Amino acid sequence: MANEVYANNMEISCKAANGKSIAAFPDVCFTPPQAPPTPLGVPIPYPNTGLSKDTTKGTRTIRITRKEVMLKNKSYYKTSYGDEPGRAPKKGIVTSKIKGKVYFTSWSMNVKFESKNVVRHLDLTTHNHASFPGNTPVWPYLDQATVDAGGGPCSNEVKKEKKDCADFKPHGSKDACAGLGAGKPSGKKTSNEADRLADKVAARKCLTARRCALQPYKPNSCCPQQTAHHLIEASALHDKGRGGKGSVPLKGISNYSENKAPCVCAEGVNQNVGTHGLMHTFQSAAAAKSRSGTLQLSNGSSISAKKTTYGTAKRQSMAAMGKVFPQSKCSKECLSAQLDNYHKQCGINARTPIKAVETGQTDVTAATQAIKTRNARLGATRSRVR
Repeated sequence: MANEVYANNMEISCKAANGKSIAAFPDVCFTPPQAPPTPLGVPIPYPNTGLSKDTTKGTRTIRITRKEVMLKNKSYYKTSYGDEPGRAPKKGIVTSKIKGKVYFTSWSMNVKFESKNVVRHLDLTTHNHASFPGNTPVWPYLDQATVDAGGGPCSNEVKKEKKDCADFKPHGSKDACAGLGAGKPSGKKTSNEADRLADKVAARKCLTARRCALQPYKPNSCCPQQTAHHLIEASALHDKGRGGKGSVPLKGISNYSENKAPCVCAEGVNQNVGTHGLMHTFQSAAAAKSRSGTLQLSNGSSISAKKTTYGTAKRQSMAAMGKVFPQSKCSKECLSAQLDNYHKQCGINARTPIKAVETGQTDVTAATQAIKTRNARLGATRSRVR
């Protein structure tokens, strides 16, 4: 029977659901033979899968289809599947475990059962636990998602990623990030390391396809050399700062976390260099046209600042993506759905007033020329978000 109970427009995860967290990669386990030069066994990455039917320690009094519901920091899948060949004595390289538990690392921020946050479809997981941390990076949780049926606002992007990344993990065995460099590029304005990295990424079909899949700020699935950039600036939603100690959210905004908010994988460690810097340039130039006004805070006070709306800032961020990442060709429908999916949970809608944030460089002409030069080098045709 289908699970038809929703929180924040996302299906709630429960033991009765058909959900799964698919092919979390890599779950590195030691695998026979155990012989020199690898006496512990050969470390091999395995795809891992967790299933809703293995839900453990869910709700006690509330049921969906007569079965327990997953809860924050309490429930887990009692086992995972896929790493069984890693049966050398050491087993998992981190947890010394195979077929370990699956834990969720995100959940609804405002829907609770039995005083605990409920877990939903597309919330994030880690796999093969003996105890936290698990062996694998976070991976989206799927529960009868429209993407499984080939539908939804990101259907074209999902198909493109599967096609262009067929040889790369988790679909294949190769590392899509291999060869990009030893670490993050220099953040100095006089350095061109971030631009060279951006050229490498833009030339790889798999990485340009994956650019359309927005990531949380941390943890995320960006390449280690990349930096996650918030499409809606975290500072736009607070009186100062990004939501940490001393920051007060704007009126109507609650449960926002800069670490969980949607980001694009960009190149450049700060707002002044690489594609990260270009995103800031175009978004800041658009924000600069906003008028000053009064913004109410959640504590009853107010501030004076340049103001815009979430809907306007979203359109500006998607336009910037179309300019900076023309090879990705991410549709506005796909990007908008992902951005709304998170921000609506925080009480934000298209008309919500927020700050118009200006950070980074301001020379739009130079930024546009930099993109044209890169496109010419790559032989790419410049395109905007559709």
